[in-house]
Amino acid sequence: MSQGVKAQDLFELKSVSQTLAVGDQIYVVENGIDEASNRYWSRLKRVNSAGATQDVAVNGRLNRQPAVAGDQVYYAAQVGDAKPQLFTVAPTGGDATQLTTTTPDEAVETIIAAADGSSVYFTTTETAELPKLPNQETFPTTRHVTRLINKADGYGWLPQHVTYRLRRYLPATGAVEEVCQRGFAFSLTSVSADGRYVTLLHDDQPANDRDFTRGAYCVDTQTGTTVNLTTSLTHGHFEDATLSPDGQRVALVGDNGVAGRHTVANVYVVAATGGELTSLTDDLDADPAPEFAGDFVQQPGSKLVRWLDAQRVVFVTAYHGHSQLYVGNQAGIQLVDDTARQIVDFDVIDGETLALSVSYQDCPSQLVTFSLTDKGETVRYDPNAAYENTHEFAHPQRFDYTAADGQALEGWYLPAQTQAAKTPVLLYVHGGPHANYGEAFFYEFQVHASRGYGVVFFNPRGSTSYGQAFESHVNGHYGEDDYSDVLTGLDVALEKFPELDADRQYIAGGSYGGFMTTWAVGHTKRFAAAVSQRSVTNWISLFGISDIGFYFNPEELGVDLFAEGGVAAYWKQSPLAYAQNVTTPIRLLHGEWDMRCPISQSEEFFTAVKRNGVDADLIRYPQSFHGVSRNGLPSLRIQRIDDMTSWFTAHPTVRRD
Repeated sequence: MSQGVKAQDLFELKSVSQTLAVGDQIYVVENGIDEASNRYWSRLKRVNSAGATQDVAVNGRLNRQPAVAGDQVYYAAQVGDAKPQLFTVAPTGGDATQLTTTTPDEAVETIIAAADGSSVYFTTTETAELPKLPNQETFPTTRHVTRLINKADGYGWLPQHVTYRLRRYLPATGAVEEVCQRGFAFSLTSVSADGRYVTLLHDDQPANDRDFTRGAYCVDTQTGTTVNLTTSLTHGHFEDATLSPDGQRVALVGDNGVAGRHTVANVYVVAATGGELTSLTDDLDADPAPEFAGDFVQQPGSKLVRWLDAQRVVFVTAYHGHSQLYVGNQAGIQLVDDTARQIVDFDVIDGETLALSVSYQDCPSQLVTFSLTDKGETVRYDPNAAYENTHEFAHPQRFDYTAADGQALEGWYLPAQTQAAKTPVLLYVHGGPHANYGEAFFYEFQVHASRGYGVVFFNPRGSTSYGQAFESHVNGHYGEDDYSDVLTGLDVALEKFPELDADRQYIAGGSYGGFMTTWAVGHTKRFAAAVSQRSVTNWISLFGISDIGFYFNPEELGVDLFAEGGVAAYWKQSPLAYAQNVTTPIRLLHGEWDMRCPISQSEEFFTAVKRNGVDADLIRYPQSFHGVSRNGLPSLRIQRIDDMTSWFTAHPTVRRD
């Protein structure tokens, strides 16, 4: 008999990402978690046209960034706790050869090979500065902070002294050459077929912590000549740049900055020598730089646009909570796939065939080939096939509903996998707010469903994939229509699905979802219990303590803290301002290393409600950044879900006193 997803199944489930197609061979990074060591692992696999798989690179704990030049596979491997280095191995696997031996402080990052096999480019980052605990030094040194941007969640304290390099390995001679060295971060995004040109992304003013324009550049590695491809968009921010096979054009994904950091992106094409950008997606109400609110896929690739041939590009957008696949050129684009799923990564096999890494709400991860000719597809590899033979995923039901002001909205219901006549309902709110729930596997939701909870989740105003106006609607209006949107969705679900128990309503969410949870309990008493995770509760204090607060808050709240009316606006939109209204039992979960929404945010709210006699507690997760639920210590990811279940179980109905 099939069973649902248990929390412990986190150690059994796997995902594939970083798809690379070379002829009829497809390379992927397969990701998993080792329970004994409580650590993530990844290995390179090769899948042939018949669907047969073979391990290619398994020498490191983390093997990633596959690239192929000639008859060799190149990749970055992290062996033990050493920094990642460049390795090579035969396509059939076997013993790997280490090609770089950098200093102990230099790590290999992105790897891209030229199509002609003449060169393999890779970037490195070198710094001796330690980012965060548990670096217990016997004689610690002080840290001198001089820049506004001095920390980053998921990493820690940013180094003051760091060297970024672009290097090149030449297979013919075995030589490793340094192409350039810089004192600021940059991303390598593509290499020309002959290996002469590369595209890079970096901040236009790297030394200015208040200027977030990020341009795309084409560099001639022989002469050092650099062309700014995006100079016409003075406030733009670009996420990808890809040279065409003939080297004549560059496809770009980025935005013009008109709505600040949450501006919906476009796909552009520009000559490799620079000039006017042509947008392919001005009339497209979708986002080519999608951000799905999920908790399962590890190490996704960074490519957002690729060339099918010298004339046509292919790209993925997020539209109404799912991925869409487009093909086109400067004359126009065509929607070629609108399946309800997430396309995690993709690559071009030939001019009419793609390799896609995909995820569905009830299927964690698959590698498929997709035909642009007849729109047919074939599953090449399912890393969870054996697991799926003995387990049954909860199957979602999507539904539309309408806000009080007439706005069309979208939601999903994941039914409980129990036989009870009435099941408790868990309203889960996504983070962001500029992200979106959708047609992607969500491990935690599956666990809640297997434990007997009907999970409902929505994309309120502020979410991505519904156009700029929808996404910007929340700015300056936190806790208004966005709050109404999720509660209206809950009311619709209770009416639409009669098995949901109106006497057992729960709410949970993380980050912005944590904001919404703490906001909700200050404005309604309908919930039996609430679990707020890594939340924002006080915008005033967040301004100075978050790694993004000083620039995120003014955009999101519509005013700078120090402008006229700033303090009042921040307080009005802070859940802490309404803490005296709270009676709902609430559990607050927070990572002690969180730099996005530091743990003091939950501490402030806990103190405020606890002193008023509310049934509340705070659980602190050690060694945990903001992303504890997605990529934190695996044991704590499981503990987190158990902590939620125990809280809901302890509060079975709404208090009527």
